Amino acid sequence: MPREYLEALAGLLGCSTDDLVPRSATRFGDVPLPPQPYFAQPYPLQENFTGRIHERRMLTEWLTEDKQPVLALVALGGMGKSSLAWAWLQHNVLGLPLPGMSDPSVEVSVCQVPETARPQGVLWWSFYEIEASFATFLHRALTYVSSGAVDPRSMSTYEKIQTLITLLQRHYFLLILDGFERELRAYASTASVYQGNTVREDIHGNFRVCIDPHEGNFLRWLAAGPLLSKVLVTTRLLPRELDGLAGCRREALSTLNPEDVLAFLHAQGVHGTRAEIHAICGPYGDHPLALRLLAGLVAHDPARPGDIAVATNYSLLPEMVQREHHILTQAYDALRPSLQQLLSHLATFRSVVDFETAKAVSPFGAEGDLKAALRELAERGLLFFDRERQRYDLHPVVRQYAYARLPQREAVHARLVEYFQVSGKGLFEVLPDAPRKIRALFVGPASDSLSQVESLEDIAPVIELCHHMIHAKQFKRALGIYYNHLASLLYHRLGAYQTVIELLQGFFEDDETSLPQLESSWQSWLLDALAHAYSASGYPQRAVQLLEASIQIDQERGDKESLATALWNLAVQQQVLGRLSASEQSLQESIKLCRDIHDAFNEAKAYQYFALLRAYQGMFEGAFRHLDTSLSLFKAVDARASEGAVWAYRSLCDILAGEIPAALEAALHARELADIGHYERDVIRAEWLLGLASVRMAYQEDGQRSAAFLQEAELHLREALHRCRRIDMVDYEADLLLAWARLHHAGGEKQRAKEYAAEALAIANRSAFRVLRADICNLLARLEREDSNWRGMMSLAEAALRDATCDGHPYSYVSALEEAKQLLHEVKQLQ
Repeated sequence: MPREYLEALAGLLGCSTDDLVPRSATRFGDVPLPPQPYFAQPYPLQENFTGRIHERRMLTEWLTEDKQPVLALVALGGMGKSSLAWAWLQHNVLGLPLPGMSDPSVEVSVCQVPETARPQGVLWWSFYEIEASFATFLHRALTYVSSGAVDPRSMSTYEKIQTLITLLQRHYFLLILDGFERELRAYASTASVYQGNTVREDIHGNFRVCIDPHEGNFLRWLAAGPLLSKVLVTTRLLPRELDGLAGCRREALSTLNPEDVLAFLHAQGVHGTRAEIHAICGPYGDHPLALRLLAGLVAHDPARPGDIAVATNYSLLPEMVQREHHILTQAYDALRPSLQQLLSHLATFRSVVDFETAKAVSPFGAEGDLKAALRELAERGLLFFDRERQRYDLHPVVRQYAYARLPQREAVHARLVEYFQVSGKGLFEVLPDAPRKIRALFVGPASDSLSQVESLEDIAPVIELCHHMIHAKQFKRALGIYYNHLASLLYHRLGAYQTVIELLQGFFEDDETSLPQLESSWQSWLLDALAHAYSASGYPQRAVQLLEASIQIDQERGDKESLATALWNLAVQQQVLGRLSASEQSLQESIKLCRDIHDAFNEAKAYQYFALLRAYQGMFEGAFRHLDTSLSLFKAVDARASEGAVWAYRSLCDILAGEIPAALEAALHARELADIGHYERDVIRAEWLLGLASVRMAYQEDGQRSAAFLQEAELHLREALHRCRRIDMVDYEADLLLAWARLHHAGGEKQRAKEYAAEALAIANRSAFRVLRADICNLLARLEREDSNWRGMMSLAEAALRDATCDGHPYSYVSALEEAKQLLHEVKQLQ
């Protein structure tokens, strides 16, 4: 490592150069050190990459001349973003040969990075890989960029980002972040591997927000510059955090130009006149994925292989998506039946497969035939093959289409059940006679083998087994696996709500209105479990509909325990929707049933939520009395993990009552207890309350004490928001964003406070969170008052008043109602 680099690094870290002991000159763990390039997840480039001279020249000019440190290369899936970035990096930046690629010398000269301008190190990171998280990226990148002199293990995430940014400011590296859309909300679910170009948008662009707030700040700070380093981001969507930033250059990747199309098809073994090729390919928009599939179709035509004329009778469609599907139809139909079967069978897997796994669904008896078939599918552009890792994958568009063409799905999924049954050997499938509703269900004895689960990857084979059982219509077996081994883990510990929804929807024939073919008690259970996943995902009204259907079944069966559970669950949804009178009725009915059957656990839960209802009503004496009752009931049944939720609700009630020191103490206790069960919801809720209480303390202090509370609040809120977005837990996200807005307001950052409050309001409006919306509108009204915008202040205060009124006295959200009235009184005096 150069002496001047060590001196700069020592100055950055506040130590001497003797304290920096570089590791191996070539590797630190599994991270190579500069000047070696670091390809964390090498890209499996398909053969015959062609052209893109204009785009590669643009990238070279950006790297060597442009002052903007960040370049976002944005395009739909299948346009070749990753291929372009990888080919440019290997061929033009590093000067390495690429198999199957040849450039005329004149083209090489305009794209090539001069040796004197090459970065001192390059890092390629692909977020398409499951294990390639932002946290892992930070650790590896910091190790690489510091040449192993920095040990990230002892640093906080904030410290890692700051150190990495500083190193990138002072030294010339090239970082390529491939597939960044996987870090955005629109593509962050476990089903992203199956997802095409269609995303669920919103007018505020929240679908483009980074799921990790640290990551959003990292992008902002990169684009804030000045950086000696450059960062290339390839993505389907521009991260919202980069909107309008001067340090970020946005380039849309267009289709291939006509000469590239010609060269590519010739390289693929397609021949014909220039005019013929352009006439046939033009209507496809020269879309790379479509052209690769078209080339595979023509090159393997049984009558006239390679003759472009065989495509002249195709019915060309006008829209790009239709073009893709038309080409897919032709490419799929051109396959012999055994290849069609293999491709569709591979599409049933949720992720990449190795050769041994592919054998499980192979229609071929001999391994040699399967290998030949896989090679042909890859040659036709229908399958990706990662030579280094020996794994096969499908483009999401191809996966969607091939699965849709899968015949006899039930039988295929049944075969996969047998395959995954091997890894799931010993799993308990027997269903209990009386199922416990999901909010009252915790990890039990049957899940002891999974007690150390920390991520979805840890239980991926079990999820796959359950998924294939459902699609094989082995509903009772699937429910046994799900109830005994997945239900509590997915909902409580991991907060994997989208995975819950994806799995449970498979039990219903059409939609949730058509009940599954199971006993009525399990129909009720499924409706309840699905309702809670919808609730956590920000759909309380849908949750109410499902819970009401569950309650009707419980009433018909006379199942008082399930009914009591469903009623307090329903009361929770009614509260967030502002239906406080109905919530009280549901809670009262639940408590009566619990007492009739001596169900202390569910009675404790009902009192816990009754306390919050009373706090909303301003009846704090009753609220704290209910919390005491709830806590004593949980202690009586030795439900220590559930006591943390009571302390969390005590903290929230203290905040509503203005008892902030007590709220902070209760939140600390809630956070300690959240570690007992490792339930993600409990952790997020406790971190949120710690942050919110700290912000409220900062408002009451001044000087250094206020700054210390704000710093503490930021740590807790950042952690909570990161965890919340990672699992798409929408029912707490708006609360967290509101707390973020209060944090920035307390710190004097009024504009940022408005931005976060507006984002919270967008979620509250979409989800009809009426009670929370009152708080958001009140804060926005105060912010408008500080800007002397009296009209805006009045409009927002009036909106807060309407929401806080709820069902009218005594079923109003009193603290928000009084605040709105005060704001309206102030604005009338000022006008």
